[in-house]
Amino acid sequence: MVLENVPKSSKGKKKSKPVNKDRYISKMFPHGDSVIVVLRNPLITGK
Repeated sequence: MVLENVPKSSKGKKKSKPVNKDRYISKMFPHGDSVIVVLRNPLITGK
């Protein structure tokens, strides 16, 4: 793939807004797929 006449605007600096994770996950699964999230139990890991 060859890109022509592309301005060199990116110089290693990323100005991205923080993403709200609830909105991000809802965009990942727009059709209502079931999502299982596994979290560590703090009572077990606290030993």
